[in-house]
Amino acid sequence: MTSASQLDEWPLPAFKLNSKLAIVEYSEEAKKLVGDCSSFLEVLDEGSREKARKFLSSDRPSEPLELNFISVSKELFLGDVYSKRESDFCLNIVVVPKGNRLLEITGQLLSLRTRLQETNYDLLLEKERTEELLQQVRQLSAPCIDLGKKHVLIPLFGDLDPRKIEVIRFHILKQVYETGAETVIMDLTAMEQLEQGGADYLKSLMETFKVMGIHGIVTGIKPQHALQLHHLKKGHDLHFVSSLQTVLASRKLLI
Repeated sequence: MTSASQLDEWPLPAFKLNSKLAIVEYSEEAKKLVGDCSSFLEVLDEGSREKARKFLSSDRPSEPLELNFISVSKELFLGDVYSKRESDFCLNIVVVPKGNRLLEITGQLLSLRTRLQETNYDLLLEKERTEELLQQVRQLSAPCIDLGKKHVLIPLFGDLDPRKIEVIRFHILKQVYETGAETVIMDLTAMEQLEQGGADYLKSLMETFKVMGIHGIVTGIKPQHALQLHHLKKGHDLHFVSSLQTVLASRKLLI
């Protein structure tokens, strides 16, 4: 079995299972986390297998299910599982690990800085670029603001590119999950440059929200961003509203 490109852009570990819970497709994030396995039950601790078999074989809605997983390094970790059945023979799974993803990212960045410090002067410019990236991450603000009535606001600031996304995506999904939101408002009013990789990420993030049973609203799109984002409308349960104020007023929400 090989990893399918259809799931590779998903910002969380994702699996497509058949009726026997065999893994038909998986994302790159899933492979990094649990390795290459043929059955979803193989990536679970023995105590979680029967629990997963009963839950995933039922017709329950996509409420979260807490399971113990076995990582590729044979360590146990806890994760919440969201499922959505496409048909009697196909089930989509998204895993939200409960570990500290921020520490992992920080460790990767520190490791990169250490390697650069050990190289010769020819890599000085690359080291400086790494420092710039760290500064951009520090300056990034993508807070999740609880508006009440199960609505969450996520205002995006600055530029949106794949490097920045790699740091903030898990933070966003974790905060949205912890608030128990049913509607997420992504406000792009303060966003400057939008790279194509950033637009693709926004699409995958909205797809993940949909699997989690969360409705998405996008506001504050500027003319220069519209061409890159028009593809989000097709095939997605999304609403586009011209301004954040319009959404807040229509739903009687206050910041």
